[in-house]
Amino acid sequence: MQKSYIKKIIGFLTICIFSIISINNKALSQFEAGIKSGLSFNSVNNKNFFFESENMSHNLFEKNNGYRFGFYTKLKLIKSFFIQPEVYYSSTKKNYDLTFPLDHENFVVDEFKQNRIIVPVLFGIDLFDRFSLFAGPSFNYNYEIFFDNNNQKITLENLYDKSEIYLNYGLSLKFKKIIIDFRFERGLNEKEIVVVNKIIDDVDQIVKSNDLVTIVTLGYQF
Repeated sequence: MQKSYIKKIIGFLTICIFSIISINNKALSQFEAGIKSGLSFNSVNNKNFFFESENMSHNLFEKNNGYRFGFYTKLKLIKSFFIQPEVYYSSTKKNYDLTFPLDHENFVVDEFKQNRIIVPVLFGIDLFDRFSLFAGPSFNYNYEIFFDNNNQKITLENLYDKSEIYLNYGLSLKFKKIIIDFRFERGLNEKEIVVVNKIIDDVDQIVKSNDLVTIVTLGYQF
């Protein structure tokens, strides 16, 4: 169900872009495409997380580092305004250090890798010749969680919503065919530690965070 949902989004965007291009041949000169790859990270901050099992909050140190690669398309609309759909494969390593004295270390998943398919749909404006501002939703499909401590992959039935929407915003610099993006990604859900069915031995809680992440990408226009 979720895979078909993402496929429908990608298919709809593709149809829209090529429909607009087919309406007017001049649009061909306003269309560009290319590849992008980059790194995502956040600073190690002391965050307040809500514990579902205890109905209260505790502080955790949060650290997310990852990479992504994919492709983008950009279609100029009216004057300097544009729409920019993108598709990425993303892998993020998540670490959470428990800072409170309660005995949660034995049953809270505090280190794992999350793999996603990301489809941002950005709307922006070109300023001057090399500088652009953009913002828009990012549709995320979470399809895999991997635990390093025992080399085990698990399904997402009881861990995350498989599809989530984030907000992307930032700026872009272009030098001929080279593009550098600086953007931020923010989730729309609250940070929490969710109780799940037993997933690994006695583990029955997992950290869920959609906090602010910084992303730097390098792209090349075809």
